[in-house]
Amino acid sequence: MAENIKASCSSAKQPQRKKMRLDDRSFEDEITSLLLALDQSDDEVDIENCLVSEADPTNCHDSDSGEEVNDLEDAVDSDNSDTPLSELRTNYYYGKNRYEWTKTPPSTRVRISQHNIISVRTSSSNLSADCEKDPFSIWNKLFDDEMLHQILTWTNAKIYIYKTKFARSNRPELNDLDLVELKAFIGLLFYSAVLKSNHEDTSYLFALDGTGCEIFRCTMSETRFLILLLCLRFDDPNERDEKKKTDKLAAISPIFNKFVSSSQQLYELSECVTVDEMLVKFRGRSHLISYMPKKPGKYGLVIRALCDAKNFYFYNGYVYSGKDSDGIGLTVEEKKFLVPTQCVLRLTKPIQGSNRNVTADNWFSSIELVDELAKRKLTYVGTVKKNKREIPIEFQPNKRREVASTLFGFTNQKTLCSWVPKKNRAVILISSMHHDDQVDQNTIKPEIILYYNSTKGGVDEADKKCSIYSCSRRTRRWTMVLLFRVLDLSGMNAYILYNMYQSKEVERGDFLKELARSLVVPHMQRRVVNTKLPRELRSTIARILGKDMVTEDVQTPPVSQGTRRACRICPTKKHRMTIYVCVGCSKPVCLQCSRPLCADCQ
Repeated sequence: MAENIKASCSSAKQPQRKKMRLDDRSFEDEITSLLLALDQSDDEVDIENCLVSEADPTNCHDSDSGEEVNDLEDAVDSDNSDTPLSELRTNYYYGKNRYEWTKTPPSTRVRISQHNIISVRTSSSNLSADCEKDPFSIWNKLFDDEMLHQILTWTNAKIYIYKTKFARSNRPELNDLDLVELKAFIGLLFYSAVLKSNHEDTSYLFALDGTGCEIFRCTMSETRFLILLLCLRFDDPNERDEKKKTDKLAAISPIFNKFVSSSQQLYELSECVTVDEMLVKFRGRSHLISYMPKKPGKYGLVIRALCDAKNFYFYNGYVYSGKDSDGIGLTVEEKKFLVPTQCVLRLTKPIQGSNRNVTADNWFSSIELVDELAKRKLTYVGTVKKNKREIPIEFQPNKRREVASTLFGFTNQKTLCSWVPKKNRAVILISSMHHDDQVDQNTIKPEIILYYNSTKGGVDEADKKCSIYSCSRRTRRWTMVLLFRVLDLSGMNAYILYNMYQSKEVERGDFLKELARSLVVPHMQRRVVNTKLPRELRSTIARILGKDMVTEDVQTPPVSQGTRRACRICPTKKHRMTIYVCVGCSKPVCLQCSRPLCADCQ
């Protein structure tokens, strides 16, 4: 039975052929036909095996990955037929959110990109041709008479309330303030900035023993100076509560906003600006106080500012007053952005569309901000926080990366740069102004980093200048802190505008001295003829005034009174009578007790 089965199987597999000998002539033909039959059977087995392997899921790779590879190969065949697949895969960096950066910079056919060409004139002043270019005239354009009259109005209202506390309300220290005396008061604040005595006790400044500063005593009394510091006001107190519902800075915002507006009208920025924060030191009680541990003062009021990156001119700014204060003046769509983006958009509104560049630190930087500024025809350069999801892992700090090595990633409008300053460190920057991978051969730093270092200090330098010559005094009122900062910024801006018209740059200390003198001289000219002041003080004022002494307006009392009276200097026993009087005090004095004076000394 087994033999029958085996025979049947063999007969099924092999074709039937007759027995033949080796010497048969048909032997060769039989062998050839047999080999052809075997070849045909082998081909059928191979094809069948292939079909089985494709259908068997245990012998196949993951279908999803296979489709991705096939799609990528199709893309290579259709788009980049000459580019190998491995090279195409390694030509990109990817962030955590799959944001794509290419390794090769975009090709450009022009020398300068259109978005790097400034559309308006740069670094020029808008002062009219007929405007005087002396320190006081320029400063008075920034801190104009409208601001002075507003301070004058509400300060006098406060003085009127304050004098009711005293039984003798007609004291000269409680008189109403006028414009000339208000300018003299501001002039003394500028003098305290130049002399670095802004935190010195007023008793030392007004001392009579020779250790005080004569210009303070000649301008006003110590009591009057302290009363003005106490009563200085900037808005209507009756309307303040209503305005605070929409403006938390209602007590000082009219003065601050008017100064910002004047600063923008008098100056055209250069091609690069800086956005940053400045902290005005203050430790009083206020809801506006912020804590910034990296700043020297740590506690104070935050002013977010936009300054010129070249000469540090203060161009735009606002005081941070809490949540949602960065979005004031923005549209509903713009308020949906991140808070740093809202801040930059608010500060850059006056220069949008001018193709200028904005430089800021990593608190402001984001892909969202760069894209929004590009829509408003502004470029951006700044450092980036390392936790941004758009940054590829290759750009992060890594021990394997060599010191001074650089990685670049590009898109159509942005460039990402990662530079290694030291082992296991990395500095990451983003720029929509640069579109290449240039590296300076001397410093081995990318051009993006060199540009950032040269333009990042606009606001910090302005803050530093205000700290060097500061007129701020110790106070518990936050409104006074902001007024002192406005005065510091106005002096700095006026100095920058003044130097534009000088063949040789002057020192800022000399400029502030001349400005302060211009402010106090008109008030001193009124005091020198006040006969109620001590003779020694009036002679000191006359000496300080010098060539500014106005003699034609001085009414000289008559030398002779016409009637004989007793001399006030001679002893009473002599009873010496005289018809002459003193030029200074108009009291009778004989010729033996008097001294003749020339017209200049008089």
